[in-house]
Amino acid sequence: MAKPTTADIDSLVARGLQAVSDDQLDTADSLLDDARGIAGENHVRVLHLAGMLAWARGDLERANGYLMQAADKDDARSDLLLDCAECLFASDEIDEAEAQVRAALAREDLSREQGDDGRLLLAQIRVAGDDPEEALEVLGEIDPSLQGHPAFLSTRGAANVAAGNLEAAATDFKAAIEIEREDADLHYQLALVLGETGDRAGAANAMLRVLELDAAEDGPSEGPSYAEVQELRTRLEEVLEQLPDQLLKLVASAPITVQARATEVQVRAGMDPRSSVCFQGKPKLDDDDDAELTGIVIMRDLLPEEATEDEDALEDELLYGVMEEMQTFFRRDDLVVAEA
Repeated sequence: MAKPTTADIDSLVARGLQAVSDDQLDTADSLLDDARGIAGENHVRVLHLAGMLAWARGDLERANGYLMQAADKDDARSDLLLDCAECLFASDEIDEAEAQVRAALAREDLSREQGDDGRLLLAQIRVAGDDPEEALEVLGEIDPSLQGHPAFLSTRGAANVAAGNLEAAATDFKAAIEIEREDADLHYQLALVLGETGDRAGAANAMLRVLELDAAEDGPSEGPSYAEVQELRTRLEEVLEQLPDQLLKLVASAPITVQARATEVQVRAGMDPRSSVCFQGKPKLDDDDDAELTGIVIMRDLLPEEATEDEDALEDELLYGVMEEMQTFFRRDDLVVAEA
């Protein structure tokens, strides 16, 4: 029997990676077992496939472990470095992701297509790293034939937002939506930008589209039960009681209600269809204006799954939602909102 060659391993792993891409994870598992049996579990190509399979199953910690172990090997390929960078970026490991993508871009074996993918990823990383100027510079190096792709346009839109170029950002997001009309995230980003430019009607229309697309994706949902309403109201009241007095007085008298998600009327009035906690009333629009809070609404369907299973996670989610709404509704830029 002939001894397996590098080409045999490459073929197995290539088929495995394609199976992962096609969401055929059982097939990928089988191919990974075959590759391990031939080359061992620490072979660079085997580690690559193991990492991508773990990522596809949502285990980012394990995926990053496999991919970084593979990336440290002398025979790591450019596609591996780019996959490693993308997985690290998905895990908010910004510095490590940037190091991997820059290492890939410095490789001589990098194809033009891989180089453009790497530059797009680097631009996204630089936006996350608060350097939109470099992001825009890197985007300018991408093949012009690819600059009409929604991924390019949305990345440039995000960079333009971070750089304060709101009109250019709106143009980018609108162009991306012309291609991907059913992408709720693009409509959401456009709505945020239009809101910043003062186009409240345009922002509301974009948010209504977000509401429609998100509801269609999630499917039908019944309204919250009496028990759910009482539980969520009690939890929010406990969160509000933890606020400093100067913040508590802003919300203490507002009635708390619970519903599945925002209605069209609420969104048209300015409510964010993706917020799990929403303030109702008249927000403060400028320094001479006063806010009038008439109610606080908990959107049950928008609470993350972990918040419905763990009291501490629910408290964190509600607190984050309240603080974020305070920041925007009362124009309290002095409040720092940390991720829940």
